[in-house]
Amino acid sequence: MSEFLIDFFVLADGGKVIFSHSSLLKCDEQLLGAYFHAINAIYNICFQRDLQKVSMNQYRLHFKKIEPFFFIGMSSVSIGYKSANNNFEQLSQLFYDKFQHNLPQYWQSDVKMFHCFNSEVDKKSKEIYV
Repeated sequence: MSEFLIDFFVLADGGKVIFSHSSLLKCDEQLLGAYFHAINAIYNICFQRDLQKVSMNQYRLHFKKIEPFFFIGMSSVSIGYKSANNNFEQLSQLFYDKFQHNLPQYWQSDVKMFHCFNSEVDKKSKEIYV
């Protein structure tokens, strides 16, 4: 995806992955979404807040909740947290701004409406390389 953000996922309520732009993860996206949705729910119960980041081996996971979406991004730990998180925050906000008015009343579980966001992700990646 880019030098800063390797993978980007957007989850709806219940952990359903409604958008993904990934290059590294080669597993069932719905299992991944359900897993992180459950982890965030437990974290929220224990600490009264949502997950923000987790580092595992050479990767860092970024999390952000903007109702009704839950965003997950993955970056390399070799890239500065501030740069990677800024990229993640911008993509999350861009997705929210673009689709907030279409949910939930018009969505009806049709994830095809989100496919056009791939071009936004690619555009953002090109801006980073310049």
